[in-house]
Amino acid sequence: MSSSGSRGFGASALVPGAVLDGKYEIVGLLGAGGMGEVYKVRHVHLGAYRCVKVMKAGLLADDTSRGRFLREARLATQIHHPNVAVVHDFSIMDDGTSFMVTEYIDGTTVRQWSAKNGRFPLALAADVATQVLNGLDHIHRRGLLHRDISADNIMMQYDTDEHLIAKIIDLGVAKDVSGGIDTTHSGLIVGNPKYMSPEQLGELEEGEQIDGRADLYSLGVVLYEMLLGVPPFQARTPNQYIVKHLTQPVPPFREVQPDLEFPAGLETVIFKTLEKDRKRRFSDARSFAYALLPFATRELGTFTRAEVLKLQPTLDETIAENVPEVRSDVAWMRAVAADSYVAFRDFLAQYPVSAFSYEAQRAIAERMAFDTAAAMDTEDAWLDYLERWGSDRHAPAAKQRLEASRAREETAWAVASEMKTATAWQAYLEEFPDANRSARAETNRREALAFEQAREGGRAALEQFLRGYPNGMLAKDVKRLLKQRADDDDFAHARSLDTVAAWTL
Repeated sequence: MSSSGSRGFGASALVPGAVLDGKYEIVGLLGAGGMGEVYKVRHVHLGAYRCVKVMKAGLLADDTSRGRFLREARLATQIHHPNVAVVHDFSIMDDGTSFMVTEYIDGTTVRQWSAKNGRFPLALAADVATQVLNGLDHIHRRGLLHRDISADNIMMQYDTDEHLIAKIIDLGVAKDVSGGIDTTHSGLIVGNPKYMSPEQLGELEEGEQIDGRADLYSLGVVLYEMLLGVPPFQARTPNQYIVKHLTQPVPPFREVQPDLEFPAGLETVIFKTLEKDRKRRFSDARSFAYALLPFATRELGTFTRAEVLKLQPTLDETIAENVPEVRSDVAWMRAVAADSYVAFRDFLAQYPVSAFSYEAQRAIAERMAFDTAAAMDTEDAWLDYLERWGSDRHAPAAKQRLEASRAREETAWAVASEMKTATAWQAYLEEFPDANRSARAETNRREALAFEQAREGGRAALEQFLRGYPNGMLAKDVKRLLKQRADDDDFAHARSLDTVAAWTL
């Protein structure tokens, strides 16, 4: 990319006007999450708009991860289906940063539609869900899983004939399952815990792997939320979502919306795909789609823009609500009061050319930076945030989080230094993988592991360890052990001879 060559690119390079890989000009930020950031770009040679997802460098920290990314990205570029966003290009830079280029969709996500209009009418929800299932069927039959189906990763747009098309986006976390057992890192959670299946959260027998039924569960959560206006489980933290998906039953429709009536059999279909035991769910996307047929009122994909507008709830008929400038003012005040990335993003999506659009873009960037730093919660993350946003009103909170992070890291380092075991250093690295001292901690972990192995191997093994780590943190311990072993050998030798000369020596 022209702005940074093959060395990769940092957050400072990803600003409007910057050019990635010599051909993708940054237009603006579209969103961010645990896996990376998404930008709208323009292909400088073709003039076409694209999406670029820049993934965090830490996700491809070793050859195995990079190889898996390349294999799965190649498979993703082979996915061509009207209900799946096209993957055009991908690359891994020298610094480990990777990016994927996909189709740009001028539309709205399911979550954005719900935020603006409330619950989905059943006919529209069934149409959108069935289109998504057609896309999932195509993906699954080509050996891929999506693994992050959510209300944010389903987009709705209108084609040239003004027909509503639902598209699955973000194949950036797609997983190749054609090669056998899952070999992803143990404990790595990929996706949004609000929508994840129990097996994605660890409920799998040894030797089993995640399959397409995980995506069906996630879509079941989305469909439940579309129909009832709330998800089956509500929580404030990822851990709370995990517990609920693993242990709590799905609330019946009548408990959530007692004043609404749904057709017979609909709840049964939704609950079947939300079974915690995947063996009791629909076996594949086609079976799920077939079960939704009775609730569709027309041929799939034939809803027009005008018909969808008629299905949307009527807006309050007040003067203020019908004056665009006033509506944007009220919406902006609500977004500022909410003070969240989602609130500002929704405002900008609804009022892209309002008087507050520049402020909204800046607020989105700041909240994304703060939320990213909070998710990582490391000294470097907070320093990066403060370097750019040190004068923002959230800077004092960031400074407090920085000091707390430093204190936690210092405590963890002190504990590991005191224990001097491979397990202790591994625990430090798992909690602070990106800390300034992580490379040193990894060296200490390897030394501790070598020491623990040498200790079980006798004098020769200890002497070999000392040659490898003559100035290591455990060198004194090894020298003490060698002296003790030597004294023990001398004592055993004298005892075997049991002479005055031997005991004198």
